[in-house]
Amino acid sequence: GKQAVAHASEVLECFGGAGYVEDTGLPVLLRDAQVLSIWEGTTNVLSLETFRALQRENAWGLLSEKIKRHAQVAQDSRLKSLAETTLKATGHALEWVSRTGPNDPRAFEAGARRCALSLGRCLALSLLIEHAQWELDHGGDARSLHAARRFAEHGIDLVLDEANLDADAALALG
Repeated sequence: GKQAVAHASEVLECFGGAGYVEDTGLPVLLRDAQVLSIWEGTTNVLSLETFRALQRENAWGLLSEKIKRHAQVAQDSRLKSLAETTLKATGHALEWVSRTGPNDPRAFEAGARRCALSLGRCLALSLLIEHAQWELDHGGDARSLHAARRFAEHGIDLVLDEANLDADAALALG
């Protein structure tokens, strides 16, 4: 939701003044992006709903296996390091869910958004890795590899552990 607003705004700016003219249909993109969270719910609510569905269907293992399957396609050493990053982040997120969910519902609700975003980024990176390896195997250039690397540079593991929360509290509260 939040990224959609930023991207739609950038698209409008790319077109200059024409981007704001209603006849182009572009302003609709920005308006739709802005109301998405109202229609669909905030990312925190969506995260909790996603986790409920994963729990109800006992699909945590399926999600983990899907990420692993895509990431393990990596043969190029540069992609292997990205695969390690996504597998480590996936493990960390799932470990956080199993440790926090049943034991501390308030902490789980507070961290669900970060965890869901982490798992989403893990899946996205694993798919980028798979595509980059395919490109390299079929005589393509390294653009897909660079796209995967750049994506990873923006952070994959967003889960905060209790130690991080304690440090944040110390900074905020003194």
